[in-house]
Amino acid sequence: MNMQRNIKCFIKLPGWFQIPTPIGSYNPDWAILKRNEKTVYFVAETKSENQELKDSEKRKIKCGKAYFDEFEGVEYRQVVKVSDLD
Repeated sequence: MNMQRNIKCFIKLPGWFQIPTPIGSYNPDWAILKRNEKTVYFVAETKSENQELKDSEKRKIKCGKAYFDEFEGVEYRQVVKVSDLD
């Protein structure tokens, strides 16, 4: 079964969904529900391939990863394309 069929739901996270970080609030891009042999919840930050990130963006992404590491069953990833969620 291909990846797109495994994605059951994805939503753009609203502006009010903010993660506090030492360098300011951070709003990840997407919440994704993927189901195949198990159900996986992703929070994703999308960036273009070879996109140059500002240092503040890199730090916020690092803080987002640490934040979601606290939740069992939720994975946080910086992605370019859907297949990066595999």
